[in-house]
Order: sequence, then structure tokens, then C-alpha cells
Amino acid sequence: MKTYAVRKKPRTPVQCQFCYFGDGTLTNGIVWDLSDTGWRATGQRPVRVGTETTVYITLQNGTKSYNVLIDAAIVRWANGREAGWEIVRMDEANRTRLLDFVEHFKPLERTSEAMGRTHW
Repeated sequence: MKTYAVRKKPRTPVQCQFCYFGDGTLTNGIVWDLSDTGWRATGQRPVRVGTETTVYITLQNGTKSYNVLIDAAIVRWANGREAGWEIVRMDEANRTRLLDFVEHFKPLERTSEAMGRTHW
């Protein structure tokens, strides 16, 4: 039976490239959901739960792209090539860049004020 932990924060739907070095190989993939504490991604190869490594995520904002270095991230769940990663350690400059990106693309809350607006 699979067990699941409750996520600390909601994730923002995105489509960003990421790469990490694991099992002697550089692996690329796509991040689908992102928060300031972790992400869900699909990689070129399956990854094992408990894998901890350095990760680069490329954040795309219009015509500009920014690389974010995550010093340490750990795989918390995996299902084939799809996995959930948690950020363990990153420096303040990269954390700020990630927070700004997530806040910019975060969907509007479904409040009475937001019900009549569209947010891209």
C-alpha cells in the first residue's frame, strides 16, 4: 500500500526544464508543479525515493530564463519516471528567485473578489 504525506504548500502549475546528477548520469526532465518547498516532475529515467542531489531548474518568464540552483533536494515519492521532490537546502538568492517566480504564476484564490477575474 502506498502512503502519502500531506503537502506543506500548494504547488503552482508550470512547465520548466530541470536537470540533476544521479547514479553517475546527468538526467533532464520537466517540472509540472512547483512551490517554494518542492515540485513534481517527470525525468528521462526513473529515480529512487530517498535520492538526494543538487538540482538546476530553468524558470522561464516570457523571453527571459533564469537558472535556479538547489543545493540539495530529496525524492519523497516516485512512480516510474514521475517523482515528487522536496527542497532541502538552497541559498537565499536562489530561494528569492524561486519565490518571486512562484508568486508571479500562482493561480488566484477562489474568493468572492477573484470570482469575476481571469488570471493567466
